[in-house]
Amino acid sequence: MIRSVIRGAVSFLGLALLVESVVGQPASPDKIVVLNRKDGSTKTYEGTLKLSAAGLQILAPDGKLLATAAPADILKVSPGDLPGVDRNVLLNLLASEEKKTKADYQKARDGYLELQKKLSTAPDRTRRFVDFKVALMLTRVADESGDDEKWAEQAAEAVKAWTGFVTEYKTGWEVWLAAKTVTRLLAESNRFDDAARIWNRLTRKDADLPADLRLEASLEEIDAQVRQRLYPSALETAKTLFAATPAGPTKDRLDIYQTAAKAGADANFVDGAKAIEAKIAATKDPVVRGTGFSMIGELLLAGGKPRDAMWAFLWVETVYNADKEAAFKAMCRLVEVFKAQNDEDRVKAYRDKIRRFRSTL
Repeated sequence: MIRSVIRGAVSFLGLALLVESVVGQPASPDKIVVLNRKDGSTKTYEGTLKLSAAGLQILAPDGKLLATAAPADILKVSPGDLPGVDRNVLLNLLASEEKKTKADYQKARDGYLELQKKLSTAPDRTRRFVDFKVALMLTRVADESGDDEKWAEQAAEAVKAWTGFVTEYKTGWEVWLAAKTVTRLLAESNRFDDAARIWNRLTRKDADLPADLRLEASLEEIDAQVRQRLYPSALETAKTLFAATPAGPTKDRLDIYQTAAKAGADANFVDGAKAIEAKIAATKDPVVRGTGFSMIGELLLAGGKPRDAMWAFLWVETVYNADKEAAFKAMCRLVEVFKAQNDEDRVKAYRDKIRRFRSTL
């Protein structure tokens, strides 16, 4: 029972966390709902979220530390007062979002865009909140759209808004969520070079992130570089991190990335895939295995063997899918594989599957 509650709560995170968020210290505090993974219960705090090198902290109005939480355990953040924005206008926009229909997301998008025009001199916290919401609503509209509804154009508009957001705002817990959202859109658009650049921003010294998220950003950067076939850059970063990482699943993943990057740089795609198969056989960790099959797929795709790559990506999607982002990227690659095989029925089936899967991320 507890496991099912946790699973349901975590799947809700991708929407609820983004739907109601605000940056900075409000005049009246935000209400922050946090999941307790041990028993599936939740606790509500009144205060402000702050993402820093010390972790994701919940601070009371007087600055006292109330709790530290993982990003995945923050279920909902209901904003307090927002300087420069009429409270009733804000509540109406939030109410539109909560209806979770394309038309209501469009209504909220238009409302936030109107606010955005009027806030050039507003406090940084207010501008950040509205900019965040504009990008989020553009994403929600795109997520609800099919290819025949100009999905690509809408996704590109959302990517532009998110890229501007992560460029302008260097701190704040929303930056992490922004990076995850925009790189998901970029993966679906087959723009892994841009995804790598987004993650690189979060690995720089001025990025105010705790060590675990900084490491995750580096892993994502390497992953995107291999997929974009930027093998020398991926190999250099993977080697540096591998040397500094203690034994365990993360080091095993870095070992696989190193192998894939070196094989790609040397154009030894098939031999590299075989080497990674041996590393998969040596571990039982599902995330490590998922990374392995992902990299096998990428090497075989780069080596001109799309049908062989297909089987590797299917392993990630259907079996080793504990990492949802990796499973999503496998689905996106399968679309490319089926296009290469002129299998329009499967292209359509996977585009539909991707559309349904977006809401789980």
